[in-house]
Amino acid sequence: MKLQAIDDSNRSAHYYLTPQDQCYFFHEFTAKKGFNYSPGNQFIFNFKKSPTQAHEGHYQYKTRAIASAIRVYRELFERTAGAYAGCTLVPIPPSKVKGHPEYDDRMWQVVRGIGEGKDADTRELITQTQSYEASHLAGDTRTRIKPDELEALYQVDARPPKSTIILFDDVLSAGCHFRAAKSAILSRHPGVQVVGFFLARRVFSDPVDDFEPL
Repeated sequence: MKLQAIDDSNRSAHYYLTPQDQCYFFHEFTAKKGFNYSPGNQFIFNFKKSPTQAHEGHYQYKTRAIASAIRVYRELFERTAGAYAGCTLVPIPPSKVKGHPEYDDRMWQVVRGIGEGKDADTRELITQTQSYEASHLAGDTRTRIKPDELEALYQVDARPPKSTIILFDDVLSAGCHFRAAKSAILSRHPGVQVVGFFLARRVFSDPVDDFEPL
């Protein structure tokens, strides 16, 4: 997999992002399409399996997806000079707080795995004070949480991070979580550089693709 950048060619699909935001992704996840639609959809569907399904046999595919994400990121960091030494690696918090039955620490598992055995600063720099409905389940976009509302739920560790903070999340949709996390961090630690790494970015299929040729 190749790490790709959010730039002028695709930023409009993630409307909370600005040209000053540095975000990167590996896969494309096509919204409103099923598991078999693409390799990106297969990977994300497996990665996002609910922890309430942990007792079911298919949950092993989530474990494999997490291991795959760790491997890809470690390969990237190991061939990038100074990546471990100069960065603080941080998961963006999930929609549910610790203790909730649906709390999912998948991104924290990935971040810990990236830094395992390395001289790396990996930590849950951001904690969340209450749960909210996940964006992909919220339905009407008007009811989805906004960056300022989400930022109000975030608390940022006062311990100084390194000069570059890399935020990790699974799917880049509108960019709400990245914007909220970046703003919260800069309010507490002004002057640091904040970068976003995503396993996939959300895309929409061309409606024409849903029609069979005449």
